[in-house]
Amino acid sequence: MRLTNKLNHENWFHNRLIRSKITLVYVPLIIVPLLVLGLTASHIYTKAIVERTVQNVTDNSTLIISQLSGMLDNARSTANMLTLNLNKLIAEGQGQGTGQMSELQRYTQITNQLSYALVVFPDVESAAFIDDKGQIYGSNTALEQRAELATASPMLERLRQSNGAFIWFPMQLRDYLVINENDPILTLGKKIANINTGATLGYLFLNIKESDLSAVYSNIGSVKRGSYFIVGEEALVVSSQRASDVLKPVEEPTLRQWVLNHSVKTEVQQLQQGKTLLISTTIPDFSWQLISQVPYNLLTEETGQLAMLIALIGLICFIFAIIGAGVLSNVIAKPIIRLARHMKKVNEGNLNQQIEVGSADEIGLLASGFNSMIARVQELLHNIGTEQRKKREYELALMQAQIRPHFLYNTLDVIYTLSEMGRTRDVQRTTKSLADFYRSALSQGRDLIDLETEVRSLKDYLSIQRIRYSDVFDYSIDVPAELAACIIPKLTIQPLVENAIYHGLKHKPTFGSLTISARKNGQTIILTVSDDGAGMDAGRLAAVRDGLLDLRQKAGYGLSSVHERIKLYFGDAYGLSIESHYGSGTIVTVTLPLNSLQEETFSDDKNDDC
Repeated sequence: MRLTNKLNHENWFHNRLIRSKITLVYVPLIIVPLLVLGLTASHIYTKAIVERTVQNVTDNSTLIISQLSGMLDNARSTANMLTLNLNKLIAEGQGQGTGQMSELQRYTQITNQLSYALVVFPDVESAAFIDDKGQIYGSNTALEQRAELATASPMLERLRQSNGAFIWFPMQLRDYLVINENDPILTLGKKIANINTGATLGYLFLNIKESDLSAVYSNIGSVKRGSYFIVGEEALVVSSQRASDVLKPVEEPTLRQWVLNHSVKTEVQQLQQGKTLLISTTIPDFSWQLISQVPYNLLTEETGQLAMLIALIGLICFIFAIIGAGVLSNVIAKPIIRLARHMKKVNEGNLNQQIEVGSADEIGLLASGFNSMIARVQELLHNIGTEQRKKREYELALMQAQIRPHFLYNTLDVIYTLSEMGRTRDVQRTTKSLADFYRSALSQGRDLIDLETEVRSLKDYLSIQRIRYSDVFDYSIDVPAELAACIIPKLTIQPLVENAIYHGLKHKPTFGSLTISARKNGQTIILTVSDDGAGMDAGRLAAVRDGLLDLRQKAGYGLSSVHERIKLYFGDAYGLSIESHYGSGTIVTVTLPLNSLQEETFSDDKNDDC
């Protein structure tokens, strides 16, 4: 009877919820340390800690402003250096006369001066010079884009009206005289005049990225979780550690009002995120303020007394934890460890896992659910694998069925016409190419073939089409020998070539050209099919791209089928991309992986055939 009661008590505790077990064992371990820590912590914080924090932040702010001022001074020094160098360079160029070679030399020398200046003063991200004829010279060719916007910009007009002094343009986003139009830019402008005659030689623009400014205070230590940002007029954020806040007004109403009130430099304010210490420092030569905000509840620093107290409390908690761990190890820890080991094996790819269910508590329910989940995952993986294989087979069969009839009929018509014309040699070549093409297209039922086989089939296809459309286009194929053994899905290139012929080159009023090339880029293969045919307008190009992104909107059967099969084999990182300009032609780029996985898949396909 006593043994039965004892077993009942053990089963009662063993079948309790985990929450009950933790409560029964760890209540004293949680309450006692927290109570002691809570009663003593309030006596540790002092006014001296807050003052020391303010001093540290102020020192950091001074250092930040010093570095920012150095960056801005470097920009001015860059402008002065370029003023002298461009004066000398342009004056000599004007003495040598003009001409095609002279213009090229002038362009090269000016851009070299701009690039050299950036090497000397790396704080300046990019530089551009607009001469008196409106020609733009950039340290990067991207700055020379959209020249019409640059020459008609208010910035250039303001420099034209200036007397040659430095002009700082506010932090802004713009799409001209920049390398990346998505990067906020602070720009220094200066009119450059001939030192001897005073005649205007051009206008210089130096760009400093906002990210370079914010990197200064991102790299300088501050109070934990503190942050810096710079505001300009009307509390507009000029630079911030959070890029999403740049060029937006300060959103927090209380903080915005405090920023607009320049009279108070240090103050504790109740913001939406809590009580915060705010410190403002003025940046010379600009109507900017460097704002530091530090959560007030983090302005603490452990003293010796607090360290000893925490060490004592930690020792007590450790002793209680050892005792509690010994009590609960057989009830909770071991089942959880066992479950974790099984989950780790599943994470490594071994799905043949089953956990023995030995209790009715949460651990038991979790183990039972884990077993059910593994069984369901195995079933789903099997079904998905079967469905994917069938889909690949259906896709390829459908594409082959589509290619065979109309291409075969057209080719037979060509053969018949050639035979009537007595061109026996062309009949032989066309018949041989037709046979070779269908032999390669079938590929003994394999889904994956080497690139050499795909190119051989493509040459057979193009030799037939070249006979049919001898007055329409010519073609060239550039596939390095080192890529011949690479594995790709069958019928990857031929549908793209067919699209280029029927939708591009046939609609071109003049003779066209078709280029097929392949190259290796890191761990990927880049296949390119380009033509100089009719091309696509923006609307049609957008519709085709949408069709590649959304399988419900077909981009054309050939393109969609190739794109879907590549993603099905290798994942969403690979597939097709399209560039086209109306009247100029179309470029279709295929990205495929280059790794051992392809070879293994190819080997599996060949083994299946055997």
